Amino acid sequence: MNEQTTIFDIIEAEDSFNFEENKQNLIDNLDMLKEMSVEKQTLYKKWQEMNKGGKMAKVKNKLYDYRTNLWVPSDMDDVEHTIKQIKDLEPYVVMATPGKGVTEWVNYRKLIHTMEWVANPGRNMKFWVRDRKTDKVLGLICLGSDVTSIKVRDAYIGWDKTNKFDQHKLNNTAIATTICSTQPGGYNMLMGKLIAALTTCKTIRDAWEEKYGDKLIAVGTTALYGINSMYNGMPHFKTMGETSGKVRLKPDDSAYLPWNKWLKENHPEEHAKAISATGPKQNILNKVFKHCGIKGSTYDHGFKRGVYLAMMYDNGNEFLRGEIKESDLKMKQKFIDDVDYTCRWWKKKAIRRYQNIYEQGRIKPEMLFYWDVIDLSWEDTISKYMKEVGR
Repeated sequence: MNEQTTIFDIIEAEDSFNFEENKQNLIDNLDMLKEMSVEKQTLYKKWQEMNKGGKMAKVKNKLYDYRTNLWVPSDMDDVEHTIKQIKDLEPYVVMATPGKGVTEWVNYRKLIHTMEWVANPGRNMKFWVRDRKTDKVLGLICLGSDVTSIKVRDAYIGWDKTNKFDQHKLNNTAIATTICSTQPGGYNMLMGKLIAALTTCKTIRDAWEEKYGDKLIAVGTTALYGINSMYNGMPHFKTMGETSGKVRLKPDDSAYLPWNKWLKENHPEEHAKAISATGPKQNILNKVFKHCGIKGSTYDHGFKRGVYLAMMYDNGNEFLRGEIKESDLKMKQKFIDDVDYTCRWWKKKAIRRYQNIYEQGRIKPEMLFYWDVIDLSWEDTISKYMKEVGR
């Protein structure tokens, strides 16, 4: 260090932003992701999540104990006893308590869900689904602020911008960003259908209204693998169709974060607007693409998602269009019957599914628990878990 060089000069040099170099890093990363199938890309994001910054590795030993709290049939080769265990389940929904409860929920979400956990801005409520008798975890639910525009959903409701934004009817719907069952119940007993159905339960409806002051009229969700999904054939959900697939690929943090910082420092108004709306990362990428002269549609992932809606009122569409008052709403009977209806419906399907795959020799008794992905190489993660994506 010469006399004219200070530590501040060194920090500034290390922190300097090379526009062209970062642009090429971003393009290279997106090109790599574009070559991946939806399944491989999903697993890649999961692998990154479990190894990002070494955070999970620091608590790895503690996280292993979480598996003891997951519901698992005692012996799936014992048909009579397994059917009894299904019949004996008493699912209930409870909100994750702020602080430690939410932290634990997020940890469980990372450990049992194939998709990475992304906390969206806006409204956000996390729930456990547990068995009342054993208090074991059956699944997880997260409801958040609804997506502002989904073409097939908006067409079904008859929505326009005035309804959604000026009349604030978008606040009366939510999107289920997490619907996750534990394994092996999900695959062998269609437990994902149970968790999905419970997004409409009275506990969640009441919690939403109490926290936000808006009656919850409908719950929507999307399926990663198109319209062939677990939501098909559910009396709670109606298939709307598919998304356009025009969503930007999400680059790795190593390629994205320098651009996030650059936009914030050089175009603060654009950055503030981007992060305040639904899909902040995609909004920021759209701004960055514009500044870089990159055609955004080049990096649309093209994966069309199935769109589903649980409309809980016979005249819910009319309310969401502002044509009737809240006092005029008429709830559908199955949602009045609530958890009792859902459990009766699901248990019949669960037992039938289990018996069928048992007779076919297709039982998968293994628990899906991504704990060992922590510190695992990408190659080994592919070898062990690629076949499990979508289970």
